Amino acid sequence: MILYIPAALFFVGLLLAFGSAGRRRQAATIATLLAAAWSLALLVDPGSVAWAIGPIGASLLLARPGERVNSSFEGLTRRVATIAVALLLALLLAARLPVGENPLLLSAVPWFLGALGAAWFASPIDHLERLQGQVLMVAAASAVILAAVPAGPVTASLAGAMALMPIAGERWRLPGPLQLPVSVTLLGLAAVAVVAAGVGTSIARIVLFDFSVDVSGVILLASAVLLVAGAALTPIGSEWTALLGVLVVSASAPSLRWAALGALIAVATVLTKEGEHLAWIAFGVLGLTPVLQGVATSTSTSTVRVQAVALALGLVLIVLAARAGVIRVLVLPTAGFVVILALAAVTSPNLVRLQWITALGAVLLVARMVVAWLIDRSGRPAIVRDQLLFALLLLGISARDSLGLGALAAALLLIDLAIVRIEVMPERWSGTAARLVLLARSNWPPAVTFAGASMAVIAALQASLALGVLAALVLAGLQLAPLFDGHALAPSPERPRSPLGWAVPAVSIACGVAPALLLRLLRL
Repeated sequence: MILYIPAALFFVGLLLAFGSAGRRRQAATIATLLAAAWSLALLVDPGSVAWAIGPIGASLLLARPGERVNSSFEGLTRRVATIAVALLLALLLAARLPVGENPLLLSAVPWFLGALGAAWFASPIDHLERLQGQVLMVAAASAVILAAVPAGPVTASLAGAMALMPIAGERWRLPGPLQLPVSVTLLGLAAVAVVAAGVGTSIARIVLFDFSVDVSGVILLASAVLLVAGAALTPIGSEWTALLGVLVVSASAPSLRWAALGALIAVATVLTKEGEHLAWIAFGVLGLTPVLQGVATSTSTSTVRVQAVALALGLVLIVLAARAGVIRVLVLPTAGFVVILALAAVTSPNLVRLQWITALGAVLLVARMVVAWLIDRSGRPAIVRDQLLFALLLLGISARDSLGLGALAAALLLIDLAIVRIEVMPERWSGTAARLVLLARSNWPPAVTFAGASMAVIAALQASLALGVLAALVLAGLQLAPLFDGHALAPSPERPRSPLGWAVPAVSIACGVAPALLLRLLRL
């Protein structure tokens, strides 16, 4: 009977949270977190309750108003329907992905927590409830993965601490005097990472108690890209966000990795809401992959197929969401490199399924752009060049060829989309400097666009003829894109006339003239 107490505590907290306000509602929300911690203690081990420190602390920081916010009948009906559907979906997932031989209601409590967070995020009654929903979604993701892939108390506490990041992204900015030094430090760390990967220095896995990070050529390259993007292109005062991306690509524990990705999405959508719902759906789909791995058996071939499909769908959704803002600057390269790393374990038959899904995603990107232009010709059209580069990125990531050209093309295109093709040319550039910037952002050698697009076509041809023909057609369209792109590039989010603007063309030309060096980094 004691195994059902966490579920009972959760539903009592859920009912009190919906029927009260102020500190009573705050206490009821904490009760749902305690129920999830209790279930983890019974599913895994008592040390896992350290996970609850972060989300409970975040809930204490989100003080609720003392009076209930007035709600219409339609709004109340929508909220009840949203939570009901979310709880039903959570119960179905918990039933399909059981943890051991435990009772369903015990295993489902972390899933219920995620359903509550998703409902509050999708139909919030105020801004604080929306933020609380993000906290619960990040916390629930780490709890579900901890139940499927157990970790030690240090890793569990760090995974839970990621629930504090939505509040940090909303309320905390670097002080003015620290902004430039932090940006320069991040660029210096990026240079060190590139040099370490280039010389092939053997660095063992860094371990602290049960927490560990991987340091290899691909991870060092991904970290360098994220550090440069964070230093030069994130909103002023939010440069620290790049460290979340570095944690995503380097963390060994799946619970910490995916919780950090959810925290990164929450921080990325503080200023730019465009694409946030797609990004959260992609996070949920990608977050299923470690759960599938944790509950899979040696004979469950269907689970392996679902993992490949989840990787492909999550990648496509991230690309569809990454149109502007920090989602494009940091979330896109982070998720892209994580999928590249995960493809190493995908078998050839499942890789074919992944390639078909990404090919359909590439076609969908182009079709969405054309349909949007036909429906509303008076609005601001999408940048044709960027949409075609997104399509080539999907094809490059899915083309896992023997030479590693697909991973190289994907890395180059991620650098191009996240760092190079972000902002319009600063007014201070003139003369030779202006021509250098134009070359860096063009489709001619030695720009990164030329190298990435060409490598993507070559890698796609090695994967299959159909994939190669599609990539060649997209590349042909890329040559005509300047005829349709009469408007400027998307401006960098809240970073006008950054003193670090020189980093963007330098990175583009460096990657354009040295693709062989990047291939060495990716194959270490």
